[in-house]
Amino acid sequence: MTAHDALHALRDFLRANPQIEVATVARPTTRDGLHDARYLPLEASAQAFFRTITADAVIGQPQAPQLQRLDPTYKPERDTIEWAPLAEVEAVRVACERYANLSPLGPFVPGDEAYKKRLLFWVAARASGTERAYFFRAFSAASELKRKKGAALVSRDGSFHRVEEQIFLFDENIDCFVFQDYLFVLRKNEYRRIFDQLEQVRQEARRAAERLHARIPIANFDEFADACAAQPGMADKLIAIQGRDYFEGLTYEILQPVIDEFQLDIPVEKRGGVSHLVFRSEAAHRWRILRLVDDDYLKSSMTNHKYEVNSKTTTG
Repeated sequence: MTAHDALHALRDFLRANPQIEVATVARPTTRDGLHDARYLPLEASAQAFFRTITADAVIGQPQAPQLQRLDPTYKPERDTIEWAPLAEVEAVRVACERYANLSPLGPFVPGDEAYKKRLLFWVAARASGTERAYFFRAFSAASELKRKKGAALVSRDGSFHRVEEQIFLFDENIDCFVFQDYLFVLRKNEYRRIFDQLEQVRQEARRAAERLHARIPIANFDEFADACAAQPGMADKLIAIQGRDYFEGLTYEILQPVIDEFQLDIPVEKRGGVSHLVFRSEAAHRWRILRLVDDDYLKSSMTNHKYEVNSKTTTG
């Protein structure tokens, strides 16, 4: 079965309205501990809400959605669904095994402040016979309304009353889902955050920044590395650059004519006779070094027409 086949099969599965269970999951209390999951008891109206948003995440997609093999260096286009065989994503595979049956878990207790501070995501398991689909969404203590400034008011009988109950806001987004041994990712940054992959990307981005700095000196390197590690889009681009066939041969002497030809506003400092690029963190400037060392600036040998690439896509 292909990823396309699994996605179509999931649509049919959800149209049959299979049973649903939901649990919240928090970070472990110790470094080597297991995630702490709590069952979320649902009345009919709440259950209907989770049924709707999990079904819409799949059935609401275009009939023939654009599928792309999951790639940590790729920024998917809008409406693209990334996928991977579940066997290749150990953290997700283990989560599906662990949350195959949620009802034996202890219940979610709204007054458990220590647990709420560690909240990481919620998971919904939809089951019919031996078939199961899993849906994941990032979730934190910030979703509790009382943590927001101000008062929650509700209109009753023509006047407003302050809400004293503990109220949690669940939005209508799904970050990723699993069916038929395939993982499908809708919201990449949240998916990474749930499954502890974002920190790995940050670390790899710092290593990639050091490799780039060794070839193209950057005057304020620490500021550049911090920015790339903090922003997932910059991290992805920097990591991808390491795989370009020209990367090993990059030098300032190669880039300097490109800066001049495209009149790029990238300052250069001389230190000990060596040219250093200067990173600028403002929103309008922070991407310029990355675009310079990637292949965003190209020149057509046929038309001699200069152009800047705005986006890239890959197929798989």
